[in-house]
Amino acid sequence: MEGFVSERGLAAVFDRQLALQRESFGVDPLTLDDKAREEFIRWNVLALMDEMSEALNEGHWKPWADADGFKDRDAYVKELVDALHFLVNLFLAAGADADEVVTRYFAKAEVNAQRQADGYDGISTKCGHCGRALDEPEG
Repeated sequence: MEGFVSERGLAAVFDRQLALQRESFGVDPLTLDDKAREEFIRWNVLALMDEMSEALNEGHWKPWADADGFKDRDAYVKELVDALHFLVNLFLAAGADADEVVTRYFAKAEVNAQRQADGYDGISTKCGHCGRALDEPEG
């Protein structure tokens, strides 16, 4: 499994998704003008939200219902993979590549770990004017 993962890592996912957009849909998320990018982002966010809702529906999430676990784990993972397509499209629309995403992920994971170690309250590290976190890693 290791060889499969290393040969088909996140960069391969980004490359494949970009090729899919270009070859199957005739859209290049990297060269869209502002108006087309706004529309591309809008429908990809909506599609991502829909896929996440479909994933949620494959689990027993209702606290008032007496059921646990997955209704169908395979269907759940399939919905998450569908969601990944749209999430990668959104990164592509921003001009982000897999290396940037991985770098930013690990930087943010460090911040999140530190927040938990410091007793994160969700308030004290936020700007009083705009509500953004003051301890976010630099771009």
